[in-house]
Amino acid sequence: MTARAQDPDNGVSVEAGPGGGLRDLVLDRRSLRLGQAGLAKAVLALVDAATARANARVRHAVGDVSALGLGVEERMAESVEDTTPGTWRV
Repeated sequence: MTARAQDPDNGVSVEAGPGGGLRDLVLDRRSLRLGQAGLAKAVLALVDAATARANARVRHAVGDVSALGLGVEERMAESVEDTTPGTWRV
C-alpha cells in the first residue's frame, strides 16, 4: 500500500509506503531550479505528505493492529526507524 505526493510547479513527485519507505522519485528539469538544499527540502516534504497518506490508508484498511498483537514493540521501534538512512533526513 503506497501513496503519492507531487509538486507539479517544481517538477517533483514521490511515492512512499507506510512508515516512509521511498518507492519512487521522479524529477524533471524544473526541479533543478530549486538548487541542492531546495530540492532536498521539497523531496522530504513530499515524502512526509505521501507517508502520512500511506499511513492513513493502512489505518483505514486494517484498523488498530495493536489489538491484534501486530504492532511494533516499543523496544523494536528504534531499530525499525534505523532502516531509513540518516543521510535522507534534514
